[in-house]
Amino acid sequence: MGTPIEHARGVEEVRRPEDGELCGHVEFRDGSWLALVVFGAVLDRHSSRGAAVDQVLSEGLASLADRWTLQSAASSEEVVTVQEANEHGVTLALGYYSMPGVQTLTITRDELDAGIWFLHR
Repeated sequence: MGTPIEHARGVEEVRRPEDGELCGHVEFRDGSWLALVVFGAVLDRHSSRGAAVDQVLSEGLASLADRWTLQSAASSEEVVTVQEANEHGVTLALGYYSMPGVQTLTITRDELDAGIWFLHR
């Protein structure tokens, strides 16, 4: 595996060795390693960095096709689908399907990190 790039916030990129594609990130927080998708949502917690990296490589990109659950501090849970994602944020289709004309919401990485929005599978 290539050497991950260390970010100022302590988050390390995880790239696919074959082509350098960004698959997600790992971060050591509160005594465990977090496996994160590209836009920063948590896939799972692990006791080792290697296990977190393995999960990002095996599930990070594939998880973008899953249904996610969105919640804010002021709202109930809502099922959403990912329309577009990158390391700066995510655009979500509100509802089960991403179809033309469906209402969307763009959430920044900073909003996710601050706990304004919560996304989980």
